[in-house]
Amino acid sequence: MASVPVSHLILFIASLVIAAGVVGTITTGVDRVSAAVDDAGLDATEQLRTDVTIISDPSAGVYNAAEGNVTLLIKNTGTYRLAPDGSDLDVVFDGGYVRPSKLSGTLVSADGANAWSRGDVLRLTISVNDIDGVNDIDGVNDIDGVNGGLADGDHRVFITVNGDEELFQFRVGGN
Repeated sequence: MASVPVSHLILFIASLVIAAGVVGTITTGVDRVSAAVDDAGLDATEQLRTDVTIISDPSAGVYNAAEGNVTLLIKNTGTYRLAPDGSDLDVVFDGGYVRPSKLSGTLVSADGANAWSRGDVLRLTISVNDIDGVNDIDGVNDIDGVNGGLADGDHRVFITVNGDEELFQFRVGGN
């Protein structure tokens, strides 16, 4: 009869070990889910607080043919602080991604600032002569217009930062 309490004791200890393993596994899983929710919450907050507006006038001549660049004025209208050189921006010009090396940004409304804050204006200059892979539907590279500049016609600049998207359209030459 002594074997019954010993077998019960062994089963009880085994069940405690298994329960401890299950609790440890569940706790680790809950911690990972909690961290993922926190990260998603921070990302959502960042996206909600980010807002920029392109304030350039499309008819004011944003394209400088002599230097081969397009200059846009972009205002930070959100509460999220961005990099003062515009490096937070993703730029697509006429369907082609513009590498960060082909962009330069300077704050015009805040001299020497360490961040592009709410209300500040960034002057973003896009070097269009070296943008690769920008083809029109007919297969003709729109960027390589007359003398390596922009071809006459409509052009589009699509800017994205932290989920906020802005579209700027302008026309070069002609009607």
